[in-house]
Amino acid sequence: MLSSALKVPVTGKIRLGWEKNRNYKLIARIVEENGGSLLAVHGRTKEQRYSGQADWDAIAEVKSCVKIPVLGSGDVKTVADIERMQQHTGCEAVMIGRGALVNPWIFAGLDRDQVKADQVQHMLGTHLARSVEFYGEQDGQRLFRKYAVGYLLMQGLTREQRKEILKERPADEFLELLQRVNAAVA
Repeated sequence: MLSSALKVPVTGKIRLGWEKNRNYKLIARIVEENGGSLLAVHGRTKEQRYSGQADWDAIAEVKSCVKIPVLGSGDVKTVADIERMQQHTGCEAVMIGRGALVNPWIFAGLDRDQVKADQVQHMLGTHLARSVEFYGEQDGQRLFRKYAVGYLLMQGLTREQRKEILKERPADEFLELLQRVNAAVA
């Protein structure tokens, strides 16, 4: 058993299973019975991937059938969603995935519409610099572009602005473009 062989807690993350075999309660109990110390539950099946609506009732079912802490995951996009999920499911905490890609400020308790243009610009510059530092100029910028679109998308980018952001260019020119777009949509 892995949990008895390690000196660190063993945790798990599961989905609800498959559409024809939603085995999440069984799997949750197996994780707990085998020494798991925490379980994150994404309220969608394998087939759903990231579409449809997360099943918060299923997360609540998992919470009711295990004694270990449960983290809920799925459809958490706003600060209010965090509390709503905890109230609905009884889970101890919430895991935020794709919602944080367009709004990393959610961890500071801010919804995307509360984030000021200068905060967005600072994030764009910092994220780009760190991406280039870690991956190198070409890969760093290429990998960062999708995040730049996400950071700015909520502010109403036009199709043409998105296309411009996705074009390859030197990092300093790219950051200038992002500043112009951010100022234009703010």
